[in-house]
Amino acid sequence: MEDGSNGSPNTSAQERMILRRIELSAASIGRLINVISIIAGLIALIIILSVVVIAVSGRGAIPPELSNWGGIILGFYFGQFINLVKDYMGIINAVDQVRSNQQNPSS
Repeated sequence: MEDGSNGSPNTSAQERMILRRIELSAASIGRLINVISIIAGLIALIIILSVVVIAVSGRGAIPPELSNWGGIILGFYFGQFINLVKDYMGIINAVDQVRSNQQNPSS
């Protein structure tokens, strides 16, 4: 270990390492958002298409469970998406803080 008098190069290296870890985790979170969005989209399409097929084919009344799933689909989309975006934005804010610390080493 190095002594405290030579701490600024270590801090800079540590900040670069933290920034790199944050960037790598942000990339994986971005992929996670894409995968969850695709899965949610497929579920929503299956439900909506089944309601449309039942309505167009005239096989009787649309089951109330399926007709009420519009709200559930919207809740699923917005609930999952907003939470993931919030987490993703937290990582972006952390990256911005690390970058500002690198530019302003006085703090």
